[in-house]
Amino acid sequence: LCLPKHLFLSTMKLALLSVLASTAAAFAPSQNGRAPTDLSATRAVKKEAAPKKAPKAKAVAPDGLVGALPPVGFFDPAGFAAKASDAELARYREVEIMHGRFAQMAFLGFVIPEKCAYDGAFGDDFLAPTGRALEAFNTDPIWLALTLGVLSCLETVRLIETEPGSRTDAKIESIGWRPKSEAEFVNYQVRELQNGRLAMLAVAGEIVQELVNEKPLLVNLQDSGFVSF
Repeated sequence: LCLPKHLFLSTMKLALLSVLASTAAAFAPSQNGRAPTDLSATRAVKKEAAPKKAPKAKAVAPDGLVGALPPVGFFDPAGFAAKASDAELARYREVEIMHGRFAQMAFLGFVIPEKCAYDGAFGDDFLAPTGRALEAFNTDPIWLALTLGVLSCLETVRLIETEPGSRTDAKIESIGWRPKSEAEFVNYQVRELQNGRLAMLAVAGEIVQELVNEKPLLVNLQDSGFVSF
């Protein structure tokens, strides 16, 4: 295809100008980032307008309620104390104390029979074949039912003879166990709470451990080198 000379020169000039314009655009300063859109602007406004969360207030023990010890302090992560009335809070503490007392007896109820079975004090059939305290459900169901029945009767009598606020009265203060100093009596209460809390965790650990590996507690302690017989 042959073009006239003047049309050919015009076409070459236009092509050259296009190349120069595109080259200059390549070196021109560009904008930093993308242009803000309505969506990004809305997100920015929401982000700036979001209020900061106030720090959670530390739980404070109600007046007259013992048991708040460092480093945990008054341990109430679920906020039961903040939601409860004075009467409900007193009931919670009574229930905690009674559960702690039962847990302490339950811990001894695990260790002592298992030690007797380990020594063969009641024959080879006692807590057979594993020697765990949980074997009592299989080997001695009648005695176990009688024990639970007696405990239930004693608890029923206690509930009938006491009123809310005095449920934890074990009727032992008259034999001289209560100290004369009020500060020392508070220490006694704290010790009972702490022992009960530890016993509840210990009994739960005993039950889970014996269900998992089917070994008595004392055998596990001996295998770990904690105790020896």
